Amino acid sequence: MLKVIGICGSPRRKGNTETLLDVALSEFDKKYFEIEKVILSEYKIEPCTSCRICTKTHECSIRDDMTKIIQKLLESHIVIIASPVYFNNVSTQVKVFMDRTWCIRGKLKDKIGGGIVVGRRYGLELALVAIHTFMLKHEMILGHRGVSAIAYEKGEVLKDEKAIKDTKELAKRLSELCLTMNKISN
Repeated sequence: MLKVIGICGSPRRKGNTETLLDVALSEFDKKYFEIEKVILSEYKIEPCTSCRICTKTHECSIRDDMTKIIQKLLESHIVIIASPVYFNNVSTQVKVFMDRTWCIRGKLKDKIGGGIVVGRRYGLELALVAIHTFMLKHEMILGHRGVSAIAYEKGEVLKDEKAIKDTKELAKRLSELCLTMNKISN
């Protein structure tokens, strides 16, 4: 079974970012894909201390919940990262998550990735670039240009018809790419 992991970087449960991530995850055919959603705010993840121990051990020296998330990443075939836009960038939760993956550099190579960002118009592109840059640094395969949604109040993202359409297209493309790479006929 192929695995999809959706990383939600919003500190607000059931907000616009999680809602859009749920749209993406619901598009994957459960006949082929096992789907898991990780809500970063529900995990205790300390920031990277730049101790550089991982350059020798290839493991993070910090023992917290990131260990569980890293295992999920390593087992996945597709990774979707969804973040609200804060000060023209990803949320703190997403940034800490990204920084803490330094210890597994090289181990996410050829996993398929996609990004979703939700904001109030400003900074959407920059936040999406941060997600894509993270994926490219890990030598992941970007399967889609990403989704930028405009929303603020809870539930408002459902009014952004283009974002909903783009999110479904993102999931469809990531699915097609994964099935093709794994030589599975749909």
